[in-house]
Amino acid sequence: MSEDFLARMAASSRERAAATLAATSAAVRYGLFVLVETFDAADIARVATLRASPAAQGAQLLVGINSRDLVTLQVVPGRLEQLAPLLPSDLPRVAESGVGSAEDAARLAAAGYDLALVGSALMSATDPAQLLAGMLQSARAARCGH
Repeated sequence: MSEDFLARMAASSRERAAATLAATSAAVRYGLFVLVETFDAADIARVATLRASPAAQGAQLLVGINSRDLVTLQVVPGRLEQLAPLLPSDLPRVAESGVGSAEDAARLAAAGYDLALVGSALMSATDPAQLLAGMLQSARAARCGH
């Protein structure tokens, strides 16, 4: 996978849906991967429509769930675990927001997530390298069932 990417929300409005298709098509042309960000079950359902579109053919897609409420920007506890079973199993799954500890990483890996966005946690950590090492170790152990 390229280290370059495009993040797009799976949005409900026609304008946003058209913009998502156009952006996905452009990402394919430029060899970028696309992180499709979702917030609820309806967004996840729209991922299937995106995948079936000609614009997405050849796209390197990842699908993520953002656990933030878009109005309050607060993390919604349990959202990542609640929606994880709805994610396509054949795409890399990304946990977004609310991942701040090794315990969080283990819990989300056990729920089926392959990746997590942890920038805020690392920026606020006293020792970011130690936090990241702990997250990786815990997530790997949870994936292996240890």
